[in-house]
Parts: sequence; structure tokens; C-alpha cells
Amino acid sequence: MQVEGKVAHVTGAAAGIGRAIALRLASEGASVAVSDVDEAGGAETVSRIDAAGGRALFLRVDVAVEGDVASAIRRTEDAFGGLDILVNNAGGAPEPYFPDAEPGHWLHQTAVNLLGVMLGTHYGIAALRRRGGGVILNISSRAGEGFRAHVAPEYAAAKAGVWRFSASLGSLDDERIRVNCICPDWVEVEGMRAERLAVGDEEWAKVAPIELVQPGEIAEVALLLVENDDLAGRVVLCPHDGPWGMVPLDEGFRIEPLPGLRA
Repeated sequence: MQVEGKVAHVTGAAAGIGRAIALRLASEGASVAVSDVDEAGGAETVSRIDAAGGRALFLRVDVAVEGDVASAIRRTEDAFGGLDILVNNAGGAPEPYFPDAEPGHWLHQTAVNLLGVMLGTHYGIAALRRRGGGVILNISSRAGEGFRAHVAPEYAAAKAGVWRFSASLGSLDDERIRVNCICPDWVEVEGMRAERLAVGDEEWAKVAPIELVQPGEIAEVALLLVENDDLAGRVVLCPHDGPWGMVPLDEGFRIEPLPGLRA
């Protein structure tokens, strides 16, 4: 897909990976709907796009609320004439975690991280069908990979669900709707950067790597998946400490290189 002249909607785009993807798509000529619960951060993302000569608008959206998601897709179409690219990026893992957190807390986080992706995809598919096709890109996490222990089990489980959900929708390629997924590792988003500065590199290194993936790198992977019409139902792994690769569509689990990714 050629991004120039297309319409994109990016959830969780007030900061971090979502902001980087929104800025990157806008730099390629897409009109971008920026959605988030963070109004100040969302306005900043829109301001950066506007300053660079792009077109954008901010929509306050809680992806765990069906009405918000449905309205956001409709308002994107109303503002820009349709929808071609949907990036379901909104997510997070605020403390406390399961099982210490009360059910209301971890149920909401599960809704944000998994059901929000499913709601966005549901309403996004309807919009893409009206457009005759398009691309959905879901942002998961390597927290959902494998069988290791994880400090936030609800987050890991939700992100595993995003991975499998995305791959399961590969058959939509018959309708010219491509669904792909990115699984980043440790990414240097704003909150993580502030935490590292607060504790210092020595303490940080006890729990996390020093060299982190940059949001802009994930944005480049997103652009590659949007532009490559041959890729559907794929999951791209982006570890902080090794080569990046793609899980192909077959019954086995193996990683194959994808041109343009970090070697």
C-alpha cells in the first residue's frame, strides 16, 4: 500500500510507540486520527504533525469502551473521508498486578490490552470493507511470548491474545484486508525513560536492559508492514538484544528474516 493520500487511525498515540507511528505515517502523507485518553499528549502529537505540514485530529477514546471505539472510527471517516490504516496500539500495565490487584483493576487492564484491540478491529474491518480493503496493525508485546514468569500476568496474557488474534485473521486477506502484529521487547518510552533516570543505570540494570528499542524503530516496522501487500496474518518479533524476524504462516514455530528489519 502506498501511504500517501491514505487515512490512518492510531490508538494510544499520545506518546511512545503510538506517537512514533502516527508521526511516521503522517510523514509519508497519510491523514492521521490520533486517539488516546491523554488529551494533552494527543494534542501534542497532532501539533507535531500539523507543524510538519500534515493533517491530523485528536479524538479522546477509551479503547475499553465500545461506544468510544465505534464513535472514533466513524469520526475518522467523517473527518477524512474513509479509513485505510488502523493501528491498535493503546495498552499498558499500571501497578498493582494480578493477583494483588483487585479484579476491577486487572479486568480493566485486560479490556484495554486485548478487548480494545478486538473492538478496534471489529469496527475497523467494517470501515475497511467500505473502503474496499486496507491494513490493520496490532501492537502486542514479547511479554505474551513463551512460558516465562512475568510480573504482570494479566498484561502477558492479554498480549498473548493479541498475537494469536492477529494471526487468526490472516484469512481476511481475501477481502484485501491485511492484519499483522508487532511484538516489541523493551522500548524506551517516556515513562520508562523517567523511571530509569530516577533510579540510575546501576539499579536499572538489575531489572532491565540498558540498550532499549526506540519507538522510531517500531514505527519503521509498522510502515514496512503497511506498505508490503504480501504480508498478512504475520507476527514480527522485535527483541532488544537480537535479530528481528517474522513468524511465518505455518504450523511450526520458526523465525524468518524480513528485509528492512534489524539484523
